[in-house]
Amino acid sequence: MNLDLVPLGWFHSIACLIALAAGAYGFATRKGSPRHRLTGQIYMVSMIALNLSALGVYRLGVFFFPHMLAIVTLVVITIGWAAARTHWPRPVWKHIHLSAMIASYYLLIGGGVNEVFLRIHAMRDLLNAEGPELLGQTHGVVMLVFLILLLGWNAVEIGRSLSRRRSRLTPA
Repeated sequence: MNLDLVPLGWFHSIACLIALAAGAYGFATRKGSPRHRLTGQIYMVSMIALNLSALGVYRLGVFFFPHMLAIVTLVVITIGWAAARTHWPRPVWKHIHLSAMIASYYLLIGGGVNEVFLRIHAMRDLLNAEGPELLGQTHGVVMLVFLILLLGWNAVEIGRSLSRRRSRLTPA
């Protein structure tokens, strides 16, 4: 395994690990609970830290695609945070928040996929033997999983909203 990182790279990697753990835990906790909010704050801070630090990590000495993804991720995480914080726009703020958080976690995992193929010698050798299609296929599988999560969680939330509306309309 190649761990020859500069101090900024170590900071970036630690922030990534914190975001991975906090994001997974946030998806698993009951939405709206104090624990979910705290976990979300940890996720938000770690995502800001890792994406700002990503802007300073240069392997090729140029600003390129991963740097653009860091900026996109900062925008997505800001949209998700703003929707949850302000509950705007009503009544779809939950869908915006959930979609933004899933998208930001997907971007985090996508960066992790790239790092696995870059840092683990066996994976890099496999990629060199199989060609770049392997990386594309891996990203395709990850994207499919997140698309299913996005559609599934939004469908569940829509079902809950409809159920609550029906219960309010039904006389007791």
